[in-house]
Amino acid sequence: MSDETHICNKQVQNDATSCTSTQKQAHIPHTNFLAMIASQIFVVILIAGASALPIATAKITLVVCALILLTFLTFWPLHGNVIDRAIALLSCIASAWCATLALKGWLPQSVIIDNETVSMSKFIAAIRPYERWAVSFALILVAATFITFLRQMLRENRTNLVRNLSHTLTASIACAALPGWMFLPSIIRFMPSLRNTDGGIFVAALCILMVILLSGLSYLWVRNNCKNYYENNVTRDVAISLLPIMFSGMLIYIAGLGMLVVA
Repeated sequence: MSDETHICNKQVQNDATSCTSTQKQAHIPHTNFLAMIASQIFVVILIAGASALPIATAKITLVVCALILLTFLTFWPLHGNVIDRAIALLSCIASAWCATLALKGWLPQSVIIDNETVSMSKFIAAIRPYERWAVSFALILVAATFITFLRQMLRENRTNLVRNLSHTLTASIACAALPGWMFLPSIIRFMPSLRNTDGGIFVAALCILMVILLSGLSYLWVRNNCKNYYENNVTRDVAISLLPIMFSGMLIYIAGLGMLVVA
């Protein structure tokens, strides 16, 4: 009888602790929250400012992306070990290498001739880097998924398989998407030549809005993953706040395609 009572009391105590923990973790410390916002604003201003320089090239943006990647891998906020970080790192290196090759040389600053007609040769030259990187990105995702799944299957103890698989894939996709910011200098140079100015402004505004909304998700990720992340660890929360910025590389890529469409 005493054993049953002890078990019941222990279960009630665990439930109470779980409830208290959930309530406690419903809020992020103000210091962490401000650090996350400051980090996101600083990174976006840094990469946008570097892309807007008169001498800006994809290589300059690549340097900023490398700093973001280094910060993320150093503070690594997800579950996993060195192997998982290596998979994410290789995904970014492969993606950046493909983007660098795709953006090799100067892209046309305009696809318009005689202020009215769209030059198909210039349009094809402008859209070809986007096609090449899209194919490369898809292949990288397939390879990362296969390697991540194989890595999990080779583990002797396959506990938390789905969680570990999803965390490694999330990091790999974010790292592979990060080089999408390398298209930003070409987009900025291309914008003044748009015939449909309103369309270009709409695409730019929509992209900025999506980046802001995506950045706000990092707050929800930290708050909802209380058991794993709520440790008053500022560096971990800052690393999580970088994930939306890294994913936003795909938004920049899509915005570039949108600019070509409305040109």
